[in-house]
Amino acid sequence: MSSYWAWLARMALFGLIGSASVGFFLRTELQTQPQAGNGARSPQAQVVPFDPEYLLPSDAIASGQYRPASDRNGSDRNATHRPNLPPIPNSRLAPPPTYENYAAIPDLPLTAAATSPTPPPPANRDYETIAPTPQPEQRFNLSQSIVRHSRLFEKPISLGMLAIGKAEGNYRVFVEANKLYVEQTPLYFGHTDPGNLSWGERVTNYGPCSDQGRSGGNIATAEQMCSQRAVDRLPTNLQDLYNAGINPDEDIEAVINTADLYNQASPVHSRVFPQALIMAYQGGLQGVEAMAWARTASFYLNGNNALDLRGGQNRASGLLGICARERRPVTEWECVYGDQLRRSKAIASVLEQYFQVYGS
Repeated sequence: MSSYWAWLARMALFGLIGSASVGFFLRTELQTQPQAGNGARSPQAQVVPFDPEYLLPSDAIASGQYRPASDRNGSDRNATHRPNLPPIPNSRLAPPPTYENYAAIPDLPLTAAATSPTPPPPANRDYETIAPTPQPEQRFNLSQSIVRHSRLFEKPISLGMLAIGKAEGNYRVFVEANKLYVEQTPLYFGHTDPGNLSWGERVTNYGPCSDQGRSGGNIATAEQMCSQRAVDRLPTNLQDLYNAGINPDEDIEAVINTADLYNQASPVHSRVFPQALIMAYQGGLQGVEAMAWARTASFYLNGNNALDLRGGQNRASGLLGICARERRPVTEWECVYGDQLRRSKAIASVLEQYFQVYGS
Protein backbone atom coordinates (compact mmCIF):
# COMPACT_ATOMS: atom_id res chain seq x y z
CA MET A 1 0.00 0.00 0.00
CA SER A 2 2.83 2.42 0.85
CA SER A 3 4.33 1.91 -2.60
CA TYR A 4 0.96 2.84 -4.13
CA TRP A 5 0.84 6.14 -2.22
CA ALA A 6 4.45 6.83 -3.15
CA TRP A 7 3.57 6.30 -6.82
CA LEU A 8 0.61 8.72 -6.56
CA ALA A 9 2.81 11.34 -4.93
CA ARG A 10 5.36 11.09 -7.74
CA MET A 11 2.59 11.39 -10.39
CA ALA A 12 1.18 14.48 -8.66
CA LEU A 13 4.62 16.08 -8.54
CA PHE A 14 5.22 15.37 -12.24
CA GLY A 15 1.79 16.81 -13.01
CA LEU A 16 2.54 20.04 -11.20
CA ILE A 17 5.88 20.39 -12.98
CA GLY A 18 4.25 19.69 -16.34
CA SER A 19 1.45 22.22 -15.75
CA ALA A 20 3.95 24.89 -14.74
CA SER A 21 6.02 24.22 -17.87
CA VAL A 22 2.99 24.45 -20.19
CA GLY A 23 1.83 27.63 -18.48
CA PHE A 24 5.25 29.23 -18.89
CA PHE A 25 5.36 28.21 -22.56
CA LEU A 26 1.93 29.67 -23.28
CA ARG A 27 2.71 32.94 -21.52
CA THR A 28 5.94 33.25 -23.49
CA GLU A 29 4.17 32.57 -26.80
CA LEU A 30 1.37 35.04 -26.14
CA GLN A 31 3.84 37.74 -25.16
CA THR A 32 5.64 37.36 -28.48
CA GLN A 33 2.45 37.44 -30.60
CA PRO A 34 0.75 40.72 -31.64
CA GLN A 35 -2.46 41.40 -29.74
CA ALA A 36 -5.43 43.20 -31.24
CA GLY A 37 -6.61 44.46 -27.89
CA ASN A 38 -10.22 44.91 -29.07
CA GLY A 39 -12.06 42.12 -27.31
CA ALA A 40 -11.99 38.38 -26.94
CA ARG A 41 -10.51 36.39 -29.76
CA SER A 42 -12.49 33.61 -31.41
CA PRO A 43 -11.00 30.14 -30.78
CA GLN A 44 -10.72 29.74 -34.56
CA ALA A 45 -9.36 33.20 -35.30
CA GLN A 46 -5.82 33.81 -36.52
CA VAL A 47 -3.68 36.92 -36.46
CA VAL A 48 -2.17 37.19 -39.94
CA PRO A 49 0.55 39.68 -40.95
CA PHE A 50 0.12 41.31 -44.34
CA ASP A 51 2.40 40.69 -47.27
CA PRO A 52 2.26 43.92 -49.27
CA GLU A 53 3.18 42.01 -52.40
CA TYR A 54 -0.41 40.78 -52.55
CA LEU A 55 -2.08 44.11 -51.89
CA LEU A 56 -1.06 46.67 -54.48
CA PRO A 57 1.62 46.85 -57.17
CA SER A 58 4.75 48.63 -55.98
CA ASP A 59 4.38 51.25 -58.71
CA ALA A 60 0.95 52.14 -57.35
CA ILE A 61 2.44 52.97 -53.99
CA ALA A 62 5.29 54.95 -55.51
CA SER A 63 2.96 56.92 -57.77
CA GLY A 64 0.95 58.22 -54.84
CA GLN A 65 -2.27 57.60 -56.75
CA TYR A 66 -3.72 55.29 -54.13
CA ARG A 67 -4.56 57.60 -51.28
CA PRO A 68 -7.75 57.84 -49.24
CA ALA A 69 -10.03 60.57 -50.51
CA SER A 70 -9.80 62.28 -47.14
CA ASP A 71 -6.03 62.48 -47.65
CA ARG A 72 -6.27 63.66 -51.22
CA ASN A 73 -8.98 66.27 -50.84
CA GLY A 74 -8.09 67.69 -47.44
CA SER A 75 -10.09 67.55 -44.24
CA ASP A 76 -13.71 66.40 -44.37
CA ARG A 77 -16.39 69.00 -44.07
CA ASN A 78 -19.12 69.04 -41.48
CA ALA A 79 -21.85 66.51 -42.27
CA THR A 80 -24.55 69.18 -42.14
CA HIS A 81 -22.88 71.31 -44.83
CA ARG A 82 -24.21 70.05 -48.16
CA PRO A 83 -24.17 72.95 -50.64
CA ASN A 84 -25.81 72.53 -54.04
CA LEU A 85 -27.13 69.03 -53.25
CA PRO A 86 -30.73 67.91 -53.71
CA PRO A 87 -32.81 68.05 -50.52
CA ILE A 88 -32.51 65.03 -48.28
CA PRO A 89 -35.78 63.05 -48.09
CA ASN A 90 -37.32 63.38 -44.62
CA SER A 91 -39.90 60.59 -44.59
CA ARG A 92 -40.30 59.03 -41.18
CA LEU A 93 -40.10 55.34 -40.45
CA ALA A 94 -43.40 53.56 -39.98
CA PRO A 95 -44.11 51.81 -36.66
CA PRO A 96 -42.12 48.60 -36.35
CA PRO A 97 -43.89 45.68 -38.07
CA THR A 98 -44.49 42.45 -36.19
CA TYR A 99 -42.00 39.60 -36.57
CA GLU A 100 -44.43 37.73 -38.82
CA ASN A 101 -44.76 40.71 -41.15
CA TYR A 102 -41.43 42.51 -41.41
CA ALA A 103 -42.01 42.84 -45.15
CA ALA A 104 -44.86 45.29 -44.44
CA ILE A 105 -42.51 48.26 -44.17
CA PRO A 106 -44.08 50.89 -46.48
CA ASP A 107 -42.69 51.53 -49.96
CA LEU A 108 -40.86 48.19 -50.20
CA PRO A 109 -41.44 45.45 -52.80
CA LEU A 110 -43.34 42.91 -50.71
CA THR A 111 -43.07 40.06 -53.19
CA ALA A 112 -39.29 40.39 -53.41
CA ALA A 113 -38.96 40.63 -49.65
CA ALA A 114 -41.03 37.52 -49.10
CA THR A 115 -39.39 35.23 -51.63
CA SER A 116 -35.62 35.77 -51.50
CA PRO A 117 -32.86 36.28 -48.91
CA THR A 118 -31.81 39.45 -50.69
CA PRO A 119 -34.01 41.69 -52.86
CA PRO A 120 -33.54 40.46 -56.46
CA PRO A 121 -31.67 42.68 -58.92
CA PRO A 122 -33.76 44.48 -61.52
CA ALA A 123 -33.82 43.17 -65.06
CA ASN A 124 -30.92 44.29 -67.23
CA ARG A 125 -33.24 46.43 -69.31
CA ASP A 126 -33.83 48.61 -66.25
CA TYR A 127 -30.21 49.68 -66.35
CA GLU A 128 -30.80 51.30 -69.72
CA THR A 129 -32.54 54.13 -67.90
CA ILE A 130 -29.25 55.08 -66.25
CA ALA A 131 -27.81 57.61 -68.69
CA PRO A 132 -24.01 57.93 -68.49
CA THR A 133 -22.52 61.38 -68.10
CA PRO A 134 -19.80 62.60 -70.48
CA GLN A 135 -16.53 60.79 -69.90
CA PRO A 136 -13.72 62.69 -68.18
CA GLU A 137 -10.65 63.82 -70.06
CA GLN A 138 -8.23 61.59 -68.12
CA ARG A 139 -6.83 58.67 -70.07
CA PHE A 140 -8.43 55.41 -68.99
CA ASN A 141 -7.91 51.86 -70.20
CA LEU A 142 -10.49 49.44 -68.81
CA SER A 143 -8.39 46.32 -69.41
CA GLN A 144 -5.38 47.77 -67.64
CA SER A 145 -7.56 49.04 -64.82
CA ILE A 146 -9.08 45.58 -64.32
CA VAL A 147 -5.61 44.02 -64.05
CA ARG A 148 -4.51 46.75 -61.69
CA HIS A 149 -7.50 46.57 -59.36
CA SER A 150 -7.96 42.81 -59.37
CA ARG A 151 -5.12 42.71 -56.87
CA LEU A 152 -7.42 44.40 -54.39
CA PHE A 153 -9.77 41.43 -54.22
CA GLU A 154 -7.92 38.32 -55.35
CA LYS A 155 -7.19 36.98 -51.84
CA PRO A 156 -9.19 36.95 -48.59
CA ILE A 157 -6.79 39.47 -47.05
CA SER A 158 -6.07 41.55 -50.13
CA LEU A 159 -6.59 45.22 -49.38
CA GLY A 160 -10.07 45.50 -50.90
CA MET A 161 -11.35 42.32 -49.26
CA LEU A 162 -9.86 43.48 -45.99
CA ALA A 163 -11.81 46.74 -46.22
CA ILE A 164 -15.05 44.92 -47.04
CA GLY A 165 -14.45 42.50 -44.18
CA LYS A 166 -13.97 45.35 -41.72
CA ALA A 167 -17.07 47.14 -43.03
CA GLU A 168 -19.00 43.91 -42.40
CA GLY A 169 -17.56 43.59 -38.89
CA ASN A 170 -15.82 40.32 -39.79
CA TYR A 171 -12.21 41.56 -39.68
CA ARG A 172 -10.23 43.44 -37.07
CA VAL A 173 -7.28 45.37 -38.48
CA PHE A 174 -4.47 46.86 -36.44
CA VAL A 175 -0.93 48.16 -36.72
CA GLU A 176 1.77 47.02 -34.30
CA ALA A 177 5.52 47.58 -34.52
CA ASN A 178 5.01 49.17 -37.96
CA LYS A 179 3.37 46.01 -39.30
CA LEU A 180 -0.21 45.58 -40.45
CA TYR A 181 -2.21 42.64 -39.10
CA VAL A 182 -5.68 41.23 -39.71
CA GLU A 183 -7.67 39.04 -37.36
CA GLN A 184 -11.05 37.40 -37.88
CA THR A 185 -13.78 38.41 -35.45
CA PRO A 186 -16.21 35.80 -34.08
CA LEU A 187 -18.72 36.93 -36.76
CA TYR A 188 -16.38 35.52 -39.42
CA PHE A 189 -17.26 31.98 -38.39
CA GLY A 190 -21.03 32.38 -38.53
CA HIS A 191 -23.66 34.93 -37.54
CA THR A 192 -27.29 35.64 -38.34
CA ASP A 193 -27.69 38.44 -40.87
CA PRO A 194 -29.76 41.20 -39.20
CA GLY A 195 -30.86 42.67 -42.53
CA ASN A 196 -32.49 39.46 -43.75
CA LEU A 197 -34.63 39.36 -40.62
CA SER A 198 -36.37 42.44 -41.99
CA TRP A 199 -38.32 40.22 -44.36
CA GLY A 200 -38.52 37.15 -42.12
CA GLU A 201 -35.51 35.23 -43.47
CA ARG A 202 -32.93 33.74 -41.13
CA VAL A 203 -29.61 33.46 -42.97
CA THR A 204 -26.20 32.61 -41.50
CA ASN A 205 -23.23 34.54 -42.88
CA TYR A 206 -19.67 33.21 -43.11
CA GLY A 207 -16.30 34.57 -44.23
CA PRO A 208 -15.00 38.09 -44.89
CA CYS A 209 -17.97 39.43 -46.88
CA SER A 210 -20.92 37.84 -45.01
CA ASP A 211 -21.77 35.39 -47.77
CA GLN A 212 -25.54 35.00 -47.25
CA GLY A 213 -24.96 31.33 -46.53
CA ARG A 214 -23.74 30.58 -50.06
CA SER A 215 -20.78 28.57 -48.74
CA GLY A 216 -22.89 26.30 -46.56
CA GLY A 217 -20.60 27.06 -43.62
CA ASN A 218 -17.32 26.04 -45.29
CA ILE A 219 -14.98 28.92 -44.42
CA ALA A 220 -12.47 28.22 -47.19
CA THR A 221 -15.31 28.18 -49.72
CA ALA A 222 -16.74 31.40 -48.27
CA GLU A 223 -13.37 33.12 -48.65
CA GLN A 224 -12.96 31.96 -52.24
CA MET A 225 -16.52 32.88 -53.23
CA CYS A 226 -16.24 36.34 -51.68
CA SER A 227 -13.09 37.16 -53.58
CA GLN A 228 -14.44 35.73 -56.83
CA ARG A 229 -17.68 37.74 -56.65
CA ALA A 230 -15.72 40.96 -56.15
CA VAL A 231 -13.31 40.20 -59.00
CA ASP A 232 -16.12 39.16 -61.36
CA ARG A 233 -17.97 42.42 -60.69
CA LEU A 234 -14.91 44.61 -61.07
CA PRO A 235 -15.24 45.41 -64.82
CA THR A 236 -18.79 46.70 -64.32
CA ASN A 237 -17.82 48.77 -61.28
CA LEU A 238 -14.83 50.34 -62.99
CA GLN A 239 -16.75 51.20 -66.15
CA ASP A 240 -19.66 52.68 -64.17
CA LEU A 241 -17.28 54.91 -62.22
CA TYR A 242 -15.60 56.12 -65.40
CA ASN A 243 -18.93 56.70 -67.17
CA ALA A 244 -20.06 58.85 -64.26
CA GLY A 245 -16.92 61.01 -64.50
CA ILE A 246 -14.63 59.35 -61.92
CA ASN A 247 -11.33 57.87 -63.01
CA PRO A 248 -11.09 54.71 -60.86
CA ASP A 249 -7.33 54.62 -61.26
CA GLU A 250 -7.19 57.79 -59.17
CA ASP A 251 -9.87 57.06 -56.58
CA ILE A 252 -9.27 53.77 -54.79
CA GLU A 253 -11.74 54.75 -52.07
CA ALA A 254 -14.51 54.98 -54.67
CA VAL A 255 -13.52 51.60 -56.15
CA ILE A 256 -13.67 49.82 -52.79
CA ASN A 257 -16.89 51.55 -51.71
CA THR A 258 -18.53 50.49 -54.98
CA ALA A 259 -17.41 46.89 -54.36
CA ASP A 260 -18.62 47.02 -50.76
CA LEU A 261 -22.01 48.42 -51.76
CA TYR A 262 -22.36 45.64 -54.35
CA ASN A 263 -21.55 43.16 -51.61
CA GLN A 264 -24.09 44.70 -49.22
CA ALA A 265 -27.11 45.36 -51.41
CA SER A 266 -28.85 44.71 -54.73
CA PRO A 267 -26.64 45.38 -57.78
CA VAL A 268 -28.62 48.41 -58.94
CA HIS A 269 -27.43 50.45 -55.95
CA SER A 270 -23.75 49.97 -56.73
CA ARG A 271 -24.53 50.93 -60.32
CA VAL A 272 -26.10 54.28 -59.48
CA PHE A 273 -23.60 54.99 -56.68
CA PRO A 274 -21.00 56.58 -59.04
CA GLN A 275 -23.59 59.11 -60.24
CA ALA A 276 -24.47 59.97 -56.66
CA LEU A 277 -20.78 60.27 -55.79
CA ILE A 278 -20.20 62.80 -58.57
CA MET A 279 -23.17 64.72 -57.19
CA ALA A 280 -21.60 64.63 -53.72
CA TYR A 281 -18.21 65.79 -55.00
CA GLN A 282 -19.79 68.62 -56.99
CA GLY A 283 -21.83 69.58 -53.94
CA GLY A 284 -18.68 70.06 -51.88
CA LEU A 285 -18.53 66.83 -49.87
CA GLN A 286 -15.22 65.01 -49.52
CA GLY A 287 -13.75 61.83 -48.12
CA VAL A 288 -15.91 59.48 -46.09
CA GLU A 289 -18.78 61.98 -46.02
CA ALA A 290 -18.96 62.01 -49.81
CA MET A 291 -18.92 58.20 -49.85
CA ALA A 292 -21.58 57.90 -47.14
CA TRP A 293 -23.86 60.52 -48.73
CA ALA A 294 -23.60 58.91 -52.16
CA ARG A 295 -24.12 55.39 -50.80
CA THR A 296 -27.26 56.56 -49.01
CA ALA A 297 -28.56 58.40 -52.06
CA SER A 298 -28.09 55.25 -54.17
CA PHE A 299 -30.99 53.62 -52.32
CA TYR A 300 -33.48 56.25 -53.55
CA LEU A 301 -34.77 54.97 -56.87
CA ASN A 302 -37.85 55.69 -58.96
CA GLY A 303 -39.97 53.15 -60.82
CA ASN A 304 -37.34 52.91 -63.56
CA ASN A 305 -34.58 52.12 -61.03
CA ALA A 306 -32.97 55.50 -61.72
CA LEU A 307 -31.43 57.67 -59.01
CA ASP A 308 -34.16 60.00 -57.74
CA LEU A 309 -33.79 61.78 -54.39
CA ARG A 310 -36.91 63.89 -54.83
CA GLY A 311 -39.43 61.31 -55.99
CA GLY A 312 -37.76 57.95 -55.46
CA GLN A 313 -38.41 55.43 -52.70
CA ASN A 314 -35.83 54.24 -50.21
CA ARG A 315 -35.10 50.62 -51.18
CA ALA A 316 -32.81 49.79 -48.23
CA SER A 317 -35.31 47.25 -46.93
CA GLY A 318 -32.92 45.40 -44.61
CA LEU A 319 -31.60 48.54 -42.91
CA LEU A 320 -35.05 50.09 -42.60
CA GLY A 321 -36.26 46.89 -40.99
CA ILE A 322 -33.48 47.01 -38.41
CA CYS A 323 -34.27 50.63 -37.50
CA ALA A 324 -37.97 49.82 -37.28
CA ARG A 325 -37.44 46.78 -35.04
CA GLU A 326 -35.18 48.79 -32.76
CA ARG A 327 -37.67 51.70 -32.75
CA ARG A 328 -34.99 54.25 -33.62
CA PRO A 329 -36.40 57.82 -33.74
CA VAL A 330 -34.88 58.58 -37.15
CA THR A 331 -35.93 59.33 -40.69
CA GLU A 332 -35.37 56.79 -43.43
CA TRP A 333 -32.41 58.84 -44.67
CA GLU A 334 -30.87 58.97 -41.18
CA CYS A 335 -31.36 55.23 -40.72
CA VAL A 336 -29.49 54.35 -43.89
CA TYR A 337 -26.91 57.14 -43.65
CA GLY A 338 -25.78 56.01 -40.20
CA ASP A 339 -24.93 52.56 -41.52
CA GLN A 340 -23.31 53.85 -44.71
CA LEU A 341 -21.16 56.32 -42.77
CA ARG A 342 -20.01 53.50 -40.48
CA ARG A 343 -19.01 51.37 -43.46
CA SER A 344 -17.31 54.27 -45.25
CA LYS A 345 -15.28 55.04 -42.12
CA ALA A 346 -14.26 51.39 -41.80
CA ILE A 347 -12.99 51.34 -45.39
CA ALA A 348 -11.12 54.63 -44.95
CA SER A 349 -9.49 53.41 -41.74
CA VAL A 350 -8.12 50.31 -43.50
CA LEU A 351 -6.66 52.48 -46.26
CA GLU A 352 -5.13 54.85 -43.74
CA GLN A 353 -3.58 51.97 -41.78
CA TYR A 354 -2.24 50.47 -44.98
CA PHE A 355 -0.55 53.70 -46.04
CA GLN A 356 0.68 54.29 -42.52
CA VAL A 357 2.80 51.15 -42.93
CA TYR A 358 3.44 50.83 -46.66
CA GLY A 359 2.87 54.29 -48.13
CA SER A 360 6.08 56.03 -47.17
